[in-house]
Amino acid sequence: VVQAGAAAAAVTPFLRPSEVSAKMDKSAKAPAITIFDHRGCSRAPAEYKGTKANSQDDEMCVKVAMTKVDASLTIAEKKLQEFISYQAKGIDGPYTGKGK
Repeated sequence: VVQAGAAAAAVTPFLRPSEVSAKMDKSAKAPAITIFDHRGCSRAPAEYKGTKANSQDDEMCVKVAMTKVDASLTIAEKKLQEFISYQAKGIDGPYTGKGK
């Protein structure tokens, strides 16, 4: 009985509603990932301000920013048609655009 009482006392705090709010984020923001690959380009990269690696990595950069995503049924329907129209995925080799 002592063990059961101790176990119940240990679990009880997890059964109560949390004081911390877990509200849904309604900002409609999602991460937008931009990859900068300036390898071999004559333009001097200005996006990265940190310490140089002294390799080809100095000519590459990944930027992540939270951007607002507008919800649109029309755009979603167009994207769905675009995605299901792809015939070749390019997973096992180069993308050819030709089905099996």
